[in-house]
Amino acid sequence: MKGRGVRLAAGLVTAVVAGSCAAPSLTVNVKAPAGTNQGRPLYMLIRTVSKTSMTEGYADVAAKVISPDESVLQTVVIYPSRTKQVKIPLPPEQAVAVSFLFTTPNGAWQALLDVPVPKTVDIELQESRIRTDLPKGVPAQESTPAAPEAPKAPAAPKAPEPPMSLASPK
Repeated sequence: MKGRGVRLAAGLVTAVVAGSCAAPSLTVNVKAPAGTNQGRPLYMLIRTVSKTSMTEGYADVAAKVISPDESVLQTVVIYPSRTKQVKIPLPPEQAVAVSFLFTTPNGAWQALLDVPVPKTVDIELQESRIRTDLPKGVPAQESTPAAPEAPKAPAAPKAPEPPMSLASPK
């Protein structure tokens, strides 16, 4: 009887420890109004990103739907006039991109979630873009890279000051 109690206690301790070390997860809530993607379904792609992959273009990301690589965590079809909730486990300490593959993207099509990735993100779709007023820390990526800021003109040199004379005027 004593051995059974020890095994039961050990089992409970293991369950508590395993439950407290649960893997991090991300819940993505998507709201797609009727006019989203001209009324056609579209793909949402959730993937891990690094500094180099954050600059991948739309075509490179879209190709991952057909040929997913190790970065792809989940691919989901989003239907207009519906809401969708997706919960996925996350690898620790990796940034995540939530990409929406519109037929003709016009503006932001991807949300980048930096470490620490939030537990939940709400994204509202518009006709051909995602809303760009996402919570702070969730930047949206435009379909075309922004033009680099023009360099600032150098400051004009100061005019020379007239020489001072110590002699008193006559």
